Amino acid sequence: MKYFEIQDTPELKYAPRLKGWCGKFDVRNIKLDTFPRLPEKQIFFIEPSENTIFTDIILFPFLLISSKVVEVIRMYKDCCFCRNVFLLDQLNRKSELYFLPVFNETSKLRIAEKNCCCKIQGRKVEVHRNIFWVRDPMNKCHTIISLDFVESLIRREVSGLGIKEVELFIPE
Repeated sequence: MKYFEIQDTPELKYAPRLKGWCGKFDVRNIKLDTFPRLPEKQIFFIEPSENTIFTDIILFPFLLISSKVVEVIRMYKDCCFCRNVFLLDQLNRKSELYFLPVFNETSKLRIAEKNCCCKIQGRKVEVHRNIFWVRDPMNKCHTIISLDFVESLIRREVSGLGIKEVELFIPE
């Protein structure tokens, strides 16, 4: 099975930029075991800009997804808990509902760029999930999606989707 990491894309430079998000909740609680500590609903104002595009995927300061992406996750029946996040654009008098997802997470796997010249030390593996998180030794969380999942998002013309093919392995 092929896997991809969700990455930044040029389109995301016009995505909403959250104001005052620091201190609203602890971003370290965005994981399965501490998910109940997150507020069920949260409202954020966004930086005023006439160029703002409400993309289906926002990566910073944490992953936010639209209802279109949530539908695909439900279609694949992957484990995902969500909290509602409302983004308010005062300049353009718009608001949009996003979802703060929490996926299964593992720190046992490592990721490597496909066709990378660096040597992978470990055994390549397949994961029987379509979307999940891999936490690296630096404590950074990578959102990994399967090829089937990517194709479903592309068919629905999801905006803000940047991907890079990766290989998953268990380190020796």
